[in-house]
Amino acid sequence: MTRCVMYWSDWPFLLSSALTQVTIGAFIVLAFVILSGKLCFGQSERVHKAMPVFWLLLFVALTLREASLMVDQVYSVYTFGTEVLMVTVFFVLANVYWFAEKNLFGSDRFRSLLLIVALMSGLIYLTHGLIVRTNQWLIASHFIATTLCGGTLFAHTLLVRSEHKVEEVNRYLPIVGALIAVVCLLTGLPQVGELAARVDSHNELGPFIAQVLSLGLLLAGVGVWLIPLLTRSKPVLGVMIFALTLMLFSSYLAAVGYTLV
Repeated sequence: MTRCVMYWSDWPFLLSSALTQVTIGAFIVLAFVILSGKLCFGQSERVHKAMPVFWLLLFVALTLREASLMVDQVYSVYTFGTEVLMVTVFFVLANVYWFAEKNLFGSDRFRSLLLIVALMSGLIYLTHGLIVRTNQWLIASHFIATTLCGGTLFAHTLLVRSEHKVEEVNRYLPIVGALIAVVCLLTGLPQVGELAARVDSHNELGPFIAQVLSLGLLLAGVGVWLIPLLTRSKPVLGVMIFALTLMLFSSYLAAVGYTLV
C-alpha cells in the first residue's frame, strides 16, 4: 500500500530509531577497542567518562518512541516490539558494565565479562535488525549505514573527545566506515532507481528526493571523516562532530524516505 503522507507524529519515532541505531553501533565498536587492550588506564577512564552520552541518547530515543506511539495509539510506521525489548536489555546490561567499570567493582576479568555480555546484546540487536529488514534491501542498507558506519564514526568521535593515543584507530576506523558506506551505496542505488521510476509512473517525488539526499549526506559525512586520514593530520573534534551530524541527517532522511513509500 502506497503512503504519500508522513504525519508529524512519525518524526519522533524516526528520530528515535536513528539515535538508537547509531548509539548501539558506537558501543559495539568501542567495546572491541576496549577489549583489544590498546587503551591505557587513563585513556580508558576518559572513554568511560564520556559514555553517559550513550545512556542519554538511548533514554531520549526510547522516550521519543513511546511518546510518539502514545500520540498515534498505533505502530504507524513499523512494528518493533521485540526490537524495543532488545534495546532495553542492552541499555540495562551496558549500564551495569559501565557502573562496574567506573567504580572498579570486581576483578578485571569480571568487568571484561560484563562488557562481553553487553557487546553480545548489541550484536543480537544488530542481527535481529538485519533479519527483519532483509525483505527490503533499501531499508536494510540504511540500517547497516546507520548502525555500523554511523556507529563507527560516533565511536571514533568519542575516542577523539577522550584524547586517545592509539594511532591504529585513526587509520582503520575511517577506512572501515568508508567500506561500509560503499557497500550500502551499491546496495541502495538499484532501489533508488526504482524510486526514480515511480516518479514517472506514480508521480511520487518525495521518497526519491529523500533517498538521494540521504545517500548524498552519507557520502559527504564519510568524506569529511576521511579528511584527516587523507591529509595525514590528527582528527579534530569539530570535524568529527560535523561528519557525525551529516551522518545523522542522512539516517533521518532515509527513514523519512522509506516511510513515504
